[in-house]
This record gives sequence, C-alpha cells and structure tokens, in this order.
Amino acid sequence: MADRQLSVRLYGKQVGLLSQDESGNMRFQYIPETKMPLTLSMPLREEPYPHEVCEAYFGGLLPEGEPARFAIGKRFGINSNNTFSLLKVIGHDCAGAVSLHEPDEPEAETDLLPLAGRVLEEKELAQHIRELPVKPLFIGLDGLRLSLAGVQDKAAVCLIEGEIALPQDGSPTTHILKPAIHLLDSTVQNEYLCLRMAKQLGFDVPAVEMKQAKGVPYLLIERYDREQVGDKLRRIHQEDFCQALGITTTFKYQKEGGPGFQQCFELLKRTSQPAKARTRLAEMAVFNYLVGNTDAHGKNFSLLYRANGAIALAPFYDILCTQAYSKLTKRMAMDIGGEDQIFNIRAAHWERFSKAIGFTYPRIKAIIKDQTERLIGVAEAERDLLRGGDFDTRLLDKMILFLKGQVFDATKRLALNKPSQPENKSER
Repeated sequence: MADRQLSVRLYGKQVGLLSQDESGNMRFQYIPETKMPLTLSMPLREEPYPHEVCEAYFGGLLPEGEPARFAIGKRFGINSNNTFSLLKVIGHDCAGAVSLHEPDEPEAETDLLPLAGRVLEEKELAQHIRELPVKPLFIGLDGLRLSLAGVQDKAAVCLIEGEIALPQDGSPTTHILKPAIHLLDSTVQNEYLCLRMAKQLGFDVPAVEMKQAKGVPYLLIERYDREQVGDKLRRIHQEDFCQALGITTTFKYQKEGGPGFQQCFELLKRTSQPAKARTRLAEMAVFNYLVGNTDAHGKNFSLLYRANGAIALAPFYDILCTQAYSKLTKRMAMDIGGEDQIFNIRAAHWERFSKAIGFTYPRIKAIIKDQTERLIGVAEAERDLLRGGDFDTRLLDKMILFLKGQVFDATKRLALNKPSQPENKSER
C-alpha cells in the first residue's frame, strides 16, 4: 500500500510533503527548493522528520476539543484521532500561512488573494453559532475546509463591508468569531474586558468587538495573521510556542510536560528583537496573574514571521479571567517561581521567577507596581463604557472585585508602596 501524501504549502507554494504510511505514522520532508522553514522545531534539512515531530507541529494546527474533532470525523467519515486525515479535509486554511492540499492541486499564483465571501443574514448567523458544538468551525457550510487550534468553539469568517461572511473562492478569513463558552457565564464580556484592559495598558492585542446575532452574543476578533493590501489579503505565517518547541498539544500545560516560563524566554532569544519580546512576555506574565488568567499555557503565545525573515512575538490573545468562575482551577498553566497556585504566590516566588528568566527582581517588581497602579482604573472605565448597553455587565463587576483583591494582595506581599532602590541593571 502506497503512502498517502499531502502537499504542504507556505503562502500557497509547496515547501514539502507530509506522508502517512499504512501503520499511521507521519513523516515530513522539505523539497530542495524550500528557503523558509515551517517551524523552528523543523529546520531545513534533507532528511525527513519522524512522526513525533510531525505530530507536534501539524497536530497543533487542529482543534483540540474531542467533541469538535469527533464532529469533524463524523462529517467526513474519518478517524477523529488521525491528524493526517483531519488535515486532509480541513487543512486548506490554517493559522498562519500554512495550508495542506492534494499533491496535484494547483499552487497559488500569488500570495495576494481577493477577499470574497457570502454574507450571512443575522438569523442564519445566529443559527450557525448555536450549532457550533455539532458543526465546529462552520465545517460543511459552503464547502468550508479550514482549521483553528484550541478547545473553545469558534469559527473563522470574513468581514466584508462590516458584514460577516463565509469565505469563498479560496479567500483567507479575516476574523475569528467566538461565542460564549458553554456552562460559563458571560465569557464574551469577560474576554472582551480582558483584551480591552490589555490594550489600554499598552499590550499588542487584536482588535475586538462584542456583537450579537438575534440575542446570541459573540466576540469578533481581527486576525493578526492576515494582512489587507488594498482589496486583497495576504496570510502571515505564525506558530504557537508548543509548535516552535516541538511539544504536542496534549502536553501544553507545564505540569504535563509543556513549556514553563524559562523555556518560553529562551525561545524568545531567537526573535529579531529578543529584549523587546522578552520584556513584553514578562509584562504579560504579570498581567495574567493580576487578572486571574490561570489558563495561559504554551499554545496561548505565538511567534509571527515576516517575509523578510524577521521573527516577532505575536499579539497576545485568549485572555480570560478564569477566576471569575469558582469551578475553574486555581492552578496556573505556568508556575511563577515554582508556585502554581495563584493565591499562594509571594515575593519569593517572583524573585525566583526573575532569576529563571534572566531579569532582575527590581525590574519585575517595577512592572508589577506599574500595572497595579493602573489596572483598576482601566477596568472600571472599560466596564462603564458597556453599562446601559445591550450586554450584561454583572460578571464584569465580579471581575473588578477580583482585580481589586489581586492588586491589594500584590501591593501588600511585595511591599510596593515602600520606596525601592534605583534599578541600574539591564536584562542579562
């Protein structure tokens, strides 16, 4: 029995072949003409990469939730645990600039593609959002064959003249649509407030809107891995930290073998501006702690690749105050100085964190102090902008109470109100 093959393409041009043998093992091999690697975990070389390496990168392109994978498998009559088979049916539009095709499918003539799609009426959109648990990623609608990583129900869509549309004729998608998480109250409002707070504190985050379709709330998040050039779109390549480090999605949490902050900061030394990228990640580690986001794991941070070869830390995304929900874990996806229980973190843990990532403690302490002084005012201002509108803000009040507690505890435990010594040392 001959191996099954898929053409792996960047910006529409083939860079290699992904094969699967009769035992189910994958291998990936670059073609000789390739100039840019798919991922840091698979540098350019002549020899093929084995199954385990392939699973870490290619498996990381797919949805993680078992219900979503099962629904896709059922829709196409394939094994929902077979990465190769899943990519064959939904790999035409993935995160970044990678896509997977039948080997005889023509390559794209240009990396600039027209924006095209079928606009959805509000009633139809609301219906499709409600059906996301059984029709993940809007798979099957208008022949869509696209993939997004993550556990949460979501879909990739186009925004055409302010209207949501399903992509057509190979058009890249421009936005990610995220409805509320099942059995958790007001996650749309929660993530919106977190992203807006991050924006107001100076973080690079995607543009986000809260919308409703026939009373069904959802977030509309602009894709940072797409670039509009006139009336056309260009994909921008990206990969998450787990993919870059060769870690499978199954092990994305630090306690299960996923990356911790020390590995993440080492990875950022490979970016084009490592000092800037490492500073931004340190600031985000503090922000996630203060806003109670315990689910900031290795797949929630990414690298962005430019055509000139530059590598940057991607905008931050998937920020949620998980501590607004009593049923969710208090354990942080990445520990702070050896402590992963969010309410147990003290000054000593931040000191060990600082040493592990190559920063001085006074520098980290200054970042914490800056955010504690600004966070509550920013949160209250954003919450007040939503009051009186179409969205329930009761959960936001609960979030702000949590933030006040976090700020109070951090201020007390780290003695932030006491004068500190001048900081003369730079990042090592």
